[in-house]
Amino acid sequence: MTRPRGNDTPQRGSLAHSGPRTAPRHRIGPDGRRRSAARPGPAHRAGSAPDVETWRDVLRDAIFQLDATPLRPAAPSSYTGWVDIHHFGAVSISDVASDPVRVARTPRLIRRNPVDFYLLLLAVRPSQAAVGTHHNRLRQGDAVLVDSTQPYALTADAFAHYLSIHVPRAAVRRDVGSAPALGRIIPAEDPTLRVLNAVVTELVRGPHGRPPDTLADLGHTVYELLVSTLRTAPETGTWGSGAQLSRRAQLVRMREFVRIHLADPGLSPRALAAAFGVSTRYVDLVFRDGGSSPAGFIRDTRLDEARRRLADPRQRHHSVTSVAWSVGFTDPGVLTRGFRRRYGTTPGEYRRETLAGTAE
Repeated sequence: MTRPRGNDTPQRGSLAHSGPRTAPRHRIGPDGRRRSAARPGPAHRAGSAPDVETWRDVLRDAIFQLDATPLRPAAPSSYTGWVDIHHFGAVSISDVASDPVRVARTPRLIRRNPVDFYLLLLAVRPSQAAVGTHHNRLRQGDAVLVDSTQPYALTADAFAHYLSIHVPRAAVRRDVGSAPALGRIIPAEDPTLRVLNAVVTELVRGPHGRPPDTLADLGHTVYELLVSTLRTAPETGTWGSGAQLSRRAQLVRMREFVRIHLADPGLSPRALAAAFGVSTRYVDLVFRDGGSSPAGFIRDTRLDEARRRLADPRQRHHSVTSVAWSVGFTDPGVLTRGFRRRYGTTPGEYRRETLAGTAE
């Protein structure tokens, strides 16, 4: 993936920021006031906030307007809730939690508070989501896409906790290739979603104070993973084995998995079979339908990515050996032999010819 430097646009194309730009890390304290403090874990009681209304106001200030209704009265000094928001260039990630609550984006609030972005909600705790005609229960690790311009509701019978990724609608529609499906569950077992969940979880836990360029790069990574998740998620909204998804659909998902895990030297047909819960023979059949073998696709994708990196002036300081390792070749000689067979030249010669005259 090509990552921009010096701006906050995690491009496939132009991804202008249209999400919230408020200060991060608001917490509701015992006196009901917003605090800039480290958020508690779900088991830590925040104290005597008067009710969920304060939490709703923080949510409004940090993201957008939502109705919030407690599902049962909170006992004095027992309410827990927080809204943390982290900006990574053009992508924002919010960490939102509350005692049992129903949250809704209503037509009235959409008219009053128009904003234009998608939110991919990652369920840290189980809950229910109602989006259009879809009414689903989210397990821990499941995800659902909602649209700030359309009504939706979320309900949690127990403690509610979500990580939410905010991205501009226009950019996602362009890069996914169509309007993505709203309200359908993307299951926790989905390989691409698992990677996205791990990255987002680490980012909201990690230390602050990173340089702006680093934040933009991280936002770009999150955006690319989000788009890949939406592009490869099964249309039924349920995780399926090879018997439940067509081979063509599985091929798209497996190829995307390869691209995401390219740097892993352990990437192999067997690793693909384990990730997708199918046999290695089925993986071979899926790729044969696409005109290649799984091992051949992994090798050729690594070679293509190595060629792209060798031609990138910004990476001229990386040695050929370093490039080989970065795309999953543990032996630089394997890269050299494969590169010569595929492109008719060595990696070093290709770099010299391609970068000739580009030195500043």
